[in-house]
Order: sequence, then structure tokens, then C-alpha cells
Amino acid sequence: MMLPGATWHRGIDLIAVERAKSGRGDPPVLTEEEQRYACREMTDEGLSASFIADRLGVAQRTVTRWRDADARPESGDAG
Repeated sequence: MMLPGATWHRGIDLIAVERAKSGRGDPPVLTEEEQRYACREMTDEGLSASFIADRLGVAQRTVTRWRDADARPESGDAG
């Protein structure tokens, strides 16, 4: 659970993620986990893989792989 006004969540800098998503100002340097978090949020907002890739500075194929990995249940979770 995230508290209102929280700026960090499980090691993710939410402010940096929001700056990357907004496209305002210089893009922040994000860790891979922060990029994946931003990708999930932007995917939930209905944004295209191409748009997300441009915004995060990664290849479109990377966004597609992250989306595929998020859609797959982890091994051992099926049951």
C-alpha cells in the first residue's frame, strides 16, 4: 500500500517516473525497475509501445518484452 504523498515505492522514485511520463524538462535517468514501472503505468493509460519507448529512451522491442513478461504468470504461480 502506498501512502498519499509518497515519493518512493519499493525502491521506485515516483517523482522521477512521473517526470519521465510527463515529458516536461530534461528526462531523468531511471533504473531499469523504474523504466518498467513507468512502462506499466503508461500501458495502463493506453499509450502505444512506440510512444512509451520514445519517452523512456528504450527500444520499442524492449517495451514489448516488458509487456509480455508482465502478462505472463511467474513460473510456479499456476495452479
